[in-house]
Amino acid sequence: MAPTQLAPTIIKESDHVILRMPSNNSKAVCIKANTTISLGKFGSFKANELIGKTFGHTYEIEKGGSIRPHKQSGFDDADITEANNKEINDNPKSQKLSFEDIEILKQKSMTGDVTAQEIIATLTENNESFAMKTEFSKSKYIKRKQKKFMKSFVPLETNVYNVCDFFFQSNPMKIRGIRTDTLSQVLSLVNVYSSARIMAVDDGQGMIVASLLSRISEGGSVFGIHDGDVHSYDILRYMNFSNESRDRLQTLSWSKLNHTMEPFTEELREGFTEQDVLGRERRMRGHAKLSETLENLNRGEFDALVISSNYKAKSVVEKLVPYLGGSRMLVIYDQSKEALVETFAWLRDSPDFLNVQLTESWLREYQVLPSRTHPLMNTSGGGGYILSAIHLAPAAVPTPAPVSAPAPAATDAANSN
Repeated sequence: MAPTQLAPTIIKESDHVILRMPSNNSKAVCIKANTTISLGKFGSFKANELIGKTFGHTYEIEKGGSIRPHKQSGFDDADITEANNKEINDNPKSQKLSFEDIEILKQKSMTGDVTAQEIIATLTENNESFAMKTEFSKSKYIKRKQKKFMKSFVPLETNVYNVCDFFFQSNPMKIRGIRTDTLSQVLSLVNVYSSARIMAVDDGQGMIVASLLSRISEGGSVFGIHDGDVHSYDILRYMNFSNESRDRLQTLSWSKLNHTMEPFTEELREGFTEQDVLGRERRMRGHAKLSETLENLNRGEFDALVISSNYKAKSVVEKLVPYLGGSRMLVIYDQSKEALVETFAWLRDSPDFLNVQLTESWLREYQVLPSRTHPLMNTSGGGGYILSAIHLAPAAVPTPAPVSAPAPAATDAANSN
């Protein structure tokens, strides 16, 4: 039996796409027909040219705004030789072209009269020390010039990894500084599966909520608790989720957490207008939706509770842990360890939790090339901290010895750090 061939992912109109440029900078764009997408010094191209293309390929921008597939060049497969660079001096005069000559080439490149390959070939031909370099040094030289002159890009699919990495590099505060490896550990600890019911408090613009939705399918749901009347899960719009996937998300404001529903009794007054009818229907739909959301909340027995909040973790846990099922995971993420220390000590002393752990995420990237595999010199300062614990079922909670204790102080999830 022949193996099943997976169809390539095709870029469609209205999709969000991350465009990675030769400089390794990225830009998130929405593909709208009959528009032009600008990549700054790397050129502009027509959005229609990208519709129907596949993700992950390198495309070069040509004159007139068209694009064509491009194969990256270089010396990645260069053999090890006895040559070395000890006789080469760092002398700017080794380049025969003047500054004015190079600027003219840049201007011609912007107008499309000269290709990047032609500029790089001209620079290497007029560099007296280029021929003396080792194959590895030549490869580095060419790649540096490609980052400056190559008018190309790679469209990346907006999956969880790419979106998290994009915002971690461009705007980490938007997602509360959560890194890709940290997010993967959160999802692993949560043990999210296709039909799971997950409760989440995500103040990172919905990065964690979007990650949970990507793993939920029919029968599962994500229940988000947020500030204000409307959630601010901006990350969702980048994920290209179908309407079916979006319907698996239910949200509720903190102010409605203990809300008691009353029957909808609004009646139209005499002399009502069409606008009055439409307004009543809208409020009726809102009432029915809120009633359904609260019914799902009060069912309790959620399969996991995930928290990434600007509020005190302890107060959030105290509010929401009654809705968490037994033998289910509680996972809390924060950028700093200090924000989790109090909650860590409280969970360890509580008889309702087991296996309480506070861990730090650490990542080191490597360059993996033939004969040149080594760790990169630059890395991110930190990926955040994760506090996790197993919530015991009520019947499994051991009865503590009777002790005199003060009345518990009222805590509110709205108490911020």
